[in-house]
Amino acid sequence: MRPEAILSQKPQDYSTIYIDMDSYFASVEQFYHPKLRGKPVGVASGASFGASIIAASYDAKARGVHTGTKVGRALELCPGIQIVEGSPDSYRAVHREFMTILHNTICLVQPKGIDEAYLKVPSYAQSRESVFALVKEIKASLFKKYNEHICCSVGIATNVWLAKLAASSHKPKGFTCLTLVNDIPSFYYGLSLTDLTGVGNRMAKQFSYQGIYTPLDLYMSSWQTLGTHFGINGHKWYLRMRGFEVDMFTIKPQKSLGHQVTMGEYRPSGIKEITTFIIKICETLGKRLRYKTLRAQAIHISLYFEDQISWHNKIEKLHAFDDNESIISYSIMLLKKLNNNSAVKKISLTLYCLTDVWQLQFESIAYQNSDDKVSKAFDKVETQFSSPIASRGSTLFEQSYSLNRVGFAGDLLRETEQN
Repeated sequence: MRPEAILSQKPQDYSTIYIDMDSYFASVEQFYHPKLRGKPVGVASGASFGASIIAASYDAKARGVHTGTKVGRALELCPGIQIVEGSPDSYRAVHREFMTILHNTICLVQPKGIDEAYLKVPSYAQSRESVFALVKEIKASLFKKYNEHICCSVGIATNVWLAKLAASSHKPKGFTCLTLVNDIPSFYYGLSLTDLTGVGNRMAKQFSYQGIYTPLDLYMSSWQTLGTHFGINGHKWYLRMRGFEVDMFTIKPQKSLGHQVTMGEYRPSGIKEITTFIIKICETLGKRLRYKTLRAQAIHISLYFEDQISWHNKIEKLHAFDDNESIISYSIMLLKKLNNNSAVKKISLTLYCLTDVWQLQFESIAYQNSDDKVSKAFDKVETQFSSPIASRGSTLFEQSYSLNRVGFAGDLLRETEQN
């Protein structure tokens, strides 16, 4: 990699905006539950003293409660803290509203997690006035929707990495803008290496072997020094620290779409009971498949039993499909080969061999318009109410027994995407 050609392309100020929601899970809980407002809140994985805090409000953090703190310890550190179990459906609903606000701007939007996203500003709007107006518009839209209860911090810079670092530097309700000449070198002053996104204790130790102890040391290191000791990653750090874009998320063709359910206290056993859960999973996958304008040609099902045994089955080379009825019928066809009556603790279903609907039409592959009016009706109701309030009668039995979880970045909308 030669530096001359790369460094001749100067990064553009005001080209990237990073939005990071403030104490997201706790803030959403306070928005939906007014009795929690003005009190320290800890969102936990369970109600027992041994459960872990997965998110805390800022006043709880100020008293030493952080992600991973046990509930019992949180109650000691912060008397009066309100411990609540997570509400994944609420987090997803706010995420959808958040993304709608961002997509209503002129920018290219890319989510980086359920509570983060970056925006690439078009060249004609890359000025201080235009970008500040965009940020003001986003914050005003959030305030109109959620008042002061759900807020965000914003970073503006020449690349995604710096913009994210800027957004996290002054939380909550922060607004930090870094320009190439005036702000970037001074911004590194006072930070530690582990404050930099992507640098953990191990990487910091490797840097220290080369006399790099601070972000400013890393910024001042030469292209040759970093390349000699750290290879291509060293060159990336050289560029990243100077505002060049090396971390922009690139969208790869999606190869599979999966959904997994972990059982609660009730553990189904036998084909009849498991089928009830399978139908609900199929409906969830069908909606996501249609939302992404994809069709599948293969299904894989996995069951994990209490006795530590797992069972897998798959069917491939099917005609492309995206309707609920096809997903359900193929899944039940696979399930009929099950010969284990042990209790199931986890069910996983994956659709793969995915193809975009428009590509299917263009290539004249066996394509038929979906006539599944029931599937589309469910989609419409769920979209309108931001919640899966409608279900097939056959799935009502299972709704109280499966655990509902939201993952962190990379696990949006509780789906597993395998590339």
